[in-house]
Amino acid sequence: MKKFISFTLACFLILANAFSLFAQYRGAPVKKDRLIKALRSKQLQTNDIVSVIKSNGVDFALTAQLEKTLIEAGARPEVIRAVANNLRLSSTITKNRNTTRSKPNYDDLLERAMFAYKDKKNPREAVKILQSAVKLNADEPTAYQMLGFVNLYGLNNLAEAEKQMRLAIENGGSAVFRVFHDDSGGFSNRCSGSLYVSPDSVRFESDDNRHTFETSAVNIEKIKLDIETNRTWKKHTVFKIFMKIGKTDAKFSFAPISANESESKMVERFIAPSKQNRG
Repeated sequence: MKKFISFTLACFLILANAFSLFAQYRGAPVKKDRLIKALRSKQLQTNDIVSVIKSNGVDFALTAQLEKTLIEAGARPEVIRAVANNLRLSSTITKNRNTTRSKPNYDDLLERAMFAYKDKKNPREAVKILQSAVKLNADEPTAYQMLGFVNLYGLNNLAEAEKQMRLAIENGGSAVFRVFHDDSGGFSNRCSGSLYVSPDSVRFESDDNRHTFETSAVNIEKIKLDIETNRTWKKHTVFKIFMKIGKTDAKFSFAPISANESESKMVERFIAPSKQNRG
């Protein structure tokens, strides 16, 4: 009898464990191709990608070859860990696919927009798709964030880009800028990457997956525009972020990949208000 009770209890614990695995996820699981596209787009920061993976899970197992592919696409260690720890069971995935296939899906629209922008080189189509995503869920920041990105780099519409970026921030997202980071002074050594600006923080993630710069807005003293005078960078408007962390002073220099001075000024407008957060 005791053996039977022990066996029954063990079965119950296994079932309870399985139920908790089912219950922790919501929405359709992240597909491998979708994740790779998101990483290569450079529009979403690591924390955003990890959050989606933890919320929705993934429908693929992490192999050594796939890990290499993800890292080459720009995945940082946090993304790799999230993928490894959030594989969803096939029965849950099948149920999700069956229930969501006929409905318009926010994540599907984001994926289509990325494909239209990056693969089809059609920013106007990407904008239309993203506008549909906004209509589907106006409280999610990602579509606004991508609209800002596509308007800035695909359509060169700075006014609309800034408008959409502010909507992204209002809904908990970021403004995203493609920049060079000065690794050594004078930009003789530099790396490219994405700069994510929110009211609370400024974060840089390099494309080569080596450098990350992040600071709380309360540490930012000022941002200063500085047109470089050397031959290579005479057309780039550099902006320098000056920080004070305790008694330590620090500064980081960036320049828009586009070499557009108006973009540097836009970054300044987004970062400058964050100084109001200091006590």
